[in-house]
Amino acid sequence: MAAIVLLSHATIMPPRASSSKTTIIAGILAGLLAAGLGAFYLHQQSAPHAGNGPAASSQAAQEQNARAVDALMALPEIKAWSAHIEKASGGRAHGAVMETSPETRLVDGVACYQLSFFENTPDAAHRWESFVVTPDGKRILVDDIVTGDLLSLEQWRKDNAPMQRIATQ
Repeated sequence: MAAIVLLSHATIMPPRASSSKTTIIAGILAGLLAAGLGAFYLHQQSAPHAGNGPAASSQAAQEQNARAVDALMALPEIKAWSAHIEKASGGRAHGAVMETSPETRLVDGVACYQLSFFENTPDAAHRWESFVVTPDGKRILVDDIVTGDLLSLEQWRKDNAPMQRIATQ
C-alpha cells in the first residue's frame, strides 16, 4: 500500500489576487509541510522495527525526506506548475508533492525517495509527474511510469518540454 503525503490548505478562504511571491512562499510552506508529514509517517513506520538508536535514525530519515522534498519543490517546473494551478483554479486547487511509496527505490546503490507532483483539487488528486530523489536532494530523476525508465532532468526537459504544459492549458 503506497503512502501518500498530501499538501492542501485546510481552511477555505475567499480567492484574492495572488502575487508570484505569495505563490512561491506557499509552495515553500507546502514543501515543508510535506517533509514534516512524510517524516512523521516514516517515523511511525520504523518505530516498531527500530533497533539501536531509533531517535537518531528517525531524525536522520526526517532530515533526508525534508531535503528530498525541498529539492523537488525548488525545481522551476514545480514552482511554475504550482503557480499555474493556483491561478487557473482561482485558489480552489493547489500543487502538492506526495510520497508515492513508503519504500525507497534503489538507484545506482542509493535508496531514493519516490515522490510525485499532483494537482490537488477538492474532488481528487491528479498526478502530473513522478520523480525519484536522492536523500541529499542533489540528484532528481524523472520516473517514466509507462516505460519504467529514469530520465535525467536535462533529458526530460529536452524530450518533454515540461514548461510548455502550462503554456497550453
